[in-house]
Amino acid sequence: MLDQKLRAGWDRMARPVGKAIGRSGISANALTTAGLLIQGVVAWAIIDGRLVLAGLVAIAGALADGFDGAVAKAKGQASPFGAFYDSTVDRISDALYFVPLAWLYGVAPDIPGHDDPRVAALALVTLVASFMVSYVRARAEGLGFDAKVGIAERAERVILIIAGLLFDIVPIALAILGALSIVTFLQRVFHVRAQAR
Repeated sequence: MLDQKLRAGWDRMARPVGKAIGRSGISANALTTAGLLIQGVVAWAIIDGRLVLAGLVAIAGALADGFDGAVAKAKGQASPFGAFYDSTVDRISDALYFVPLAWLYGVAPDIPGHDDPRVAALALVTLVASFMVSYVRARAEGLGFDAKVGIAERAERVILIIAGLLFDIVPIALAILGALSIVTFLQRVFHVRAQAR
């Protein structure tokens, strides 16, 4: 939802930044990879129980992810492989939020205030639901349908999980995110079904 409404404005704002980064010699794929490495730091911070730090670092990762497309356009390097690589890294980055959270709350509950297997289970349910949101769109587009609908696309998911980390309200953020992801999944399934008819 946010992605569709804000995409044009974000593209206008990101264009000069993309040109500046592009002049430095950094490629779009390198920026995508840097975002993934930053996400690895986020995962470590979550496992260590440093949720506010994880949220702050995640903002840097989200910015890297947001500017890689602008760099590709500025350098004339936009390509099918770049789009494929970016989407693949996005899925890994999503997993690097939810799997560490499941570990923190379920496997290593020795950190005070983070001993709740229900939150670990919720993190895994949310992981699957968010993956299904992305999968339905990719599969639908591969079959020639449009599936760019739903109330929780990736922008919303990232914003919610970062807010959950920054304010240490992970269970609430996961509950909201899981519910919205399931609704979005169903919206996309019914949207494709309507087109197929």
